[in-house]
Amino acid sequence: MAWVMLGAVVFGLGGYGVTNFGGQIGAVGTVGDQTISARAYARALQRELDTYRKQIGKDLTPQQALQLGIDSQVQQQLVTEAALDNEDDRLGISVGNTALREAIQRINAFQGPGGGFDKTAYSYVLSQNGYTVADFETQTRQQMTRTILQQAIGGMVPAPKAYVDTIVAYLAEERSFDMLKITAADLPNPVPAPTDAELQAYYKAHAADFTQPEAKVLTYVALTPDMLAATVKLDDATLKALYDKNKATYSKPETRKVDRLAFPSEAEAQAAKAALDAGTKTFDQLVADRGLTAANVAMGSVTQDRLSTTAGAAVFGLKAPGVVGPVASAVGPAIFRVDAITPASTETFDEVKSKLGADLRTQKAVAEIGTRAQAISDKLAAGATLQDLVKEEGMQLGHMDFTAGDTTGMAAYPAFRDAAAKVKQGDYPTLIQLKDGGVAALQMDSLRKAEVIPFDKVADKVKAGWTAEATTKALKARAEEIAAKVKGGADLASFGTVEKHPAILRSGFIEGVAKTLLPAIFKLQKPGELTTAEEGDAAWVAKLDKIVPADPKNPDVVKLRGEVEKSAQQGIATDGFDMFATAVISGTPVKLDKTAIAAANSQAH
Repeated sequence: MAWVMLGAVVFGLGGYGVTNFGGQIGAVGTVGDQTISARAYARALQRELDTYRKQIGKDLTPQQALQLGIDSQVQQQLVTEAALDNEDDRLGISVGNTALREAIQRINAFQGPGGGFDKTAYSYVLSQNGYTVADFETQTRQQMTRTILQQAIGGMVPAPKAYVDTIVAYLAEERSFDMLKITAADLPNPVPAPTDAELQAYYKAHAADFTQPEAKVLTYVALTPDMLAATVKLDDATLKALYDKNKATYSKPETRKVDRLAFPSEAEAQAAKAALDAGTKTFDQLVADRGLTAANVAMGSVTQDRLSTTAGAAVFGLKAPGVVGPVASAVGPAIFRVDAITPASTETFDEVKSKLGADLRTQKAVAEIGTRAQAISDKLAAGATLQDLVKEEGMQLGHMDFTAGDTTGMAAYPAFRDAAAKVKQGDYPTLIQLKDGGVAALQMDSLRKAEVIPFDKVADKVKAGWTAEATTKALKARAEEIAAKVKGGADLASFGTVEKHPAILRSGFIEGVAKTLLPAIFKLQKPGELTTAEEGDAAWVAKLDKIVPADPKNPDVVKLRGEVEKSAQQGIATDGFDMFATAVISGTPVKLDKTAIAAANSQAH
């Protein structure tokens, strides 16, 4: 944690365009005897803005981000740090010069050409980012001292055994059960055909499902590589020249599927190979003897250059699958097993001619569109209509009803989709650059309001929806009926084929089964109890068979216990330190200069 926190300090070296800030405003506030400099606040604010933009994937303006309270978060962070620094001073806690020097010398940004700490690089990097050596060393010392305080307060408080036992028992418990699946074919009576009244009632009750959303009625023109590619003329000579120029890309070197079993010493490798040659051990047995699995030794399909010179020559010297070695490898003396050989191959001109031609036509089409894009843009700026572009530039005219979230047709292009979402009626069309090198332009003709589609146009969908809903209800009722009969003494298997499901964790997944079934099974109290679930066109009846408690000796459970203990310890330490920090802040005078903060906020970008 100490190095993570120190890394955060160094991350602030980006400068973020605030190296000249603070010429007139020295501080934005004080916390006890500590001062929060305007430069530190501006740097922290800019870093938080940039981080937030990356997280949400949008280029928000500083004003938009500040409205979300980013500045308040930064102020709280700096106040907390200053309060802890104040407490460190009060307690007399600090980091010695030796520890500080060693920490700074390990920072990559200050390494010289030879790899070691470079004093010139140190001074240069700091000056380029608005730091003096004294300021940076003070800030780093404070950061390291804060970490000491945090470790002292949080420590490594043992996780309560009762808590860990309860969580592990809950997570590692397994249950096995019998399961009966019911479909429409298993219903005693098929779902009857709906009456007109029932269809009308379903139509009204589910009006949202049959509502045509609000849409922008658009007219657009487009010129894409696909539209032009068919008009590009190519001859075989051109394609052959291109093939010859890039022939190496159509050649695949020989590959071999290889397993590599490495040994600590040459003697052990030789002994293993001798046992293999004598027939007393197989390669797989040798792998198991080393405490490894097939996955540990598998290298997959490799080319000769993937191996060391010696190993490559030995492995690729085999004429057929087999075992070779021991030879020197990157991980020590090793025995190699070749499982399969794939010979080198080269795709001929005739084999790649079609794809080569398609690619070249697309490239030429993109280039052609690029040369015409500016002329199209100029014509739009001069007042040309979309119909004019069809006549003069050969663009294709189209119409569409664009709705929010539409990704079909031209809306599959993100740039077109964004333009369609922003366009308003009366806006002049402008050129849209598409990701495949094409161009487009659009205009909004009208706004089609959301409205319920007339019944006669969606009658088939209404009937399908009603039938699906009625079937689900019938399946649910049948499942509950079967469960009641089984509780009364009937055999679950008398109602159909029962699947016996092996023990499974509550976090497991059963393919093709309702998502609610497994959680319901883990709510049952004892073997023999039943539960039901339904989803789509099926329902299930499940009968609990066994409750398998967590096995404390199981390696997976041991690992889980360690993870739960670690998580609990970290949570306790974090909560404890948060409470301590809150208490420190409440007992420390805090003064923030709103005018200085506003000035710093205005510098953000």
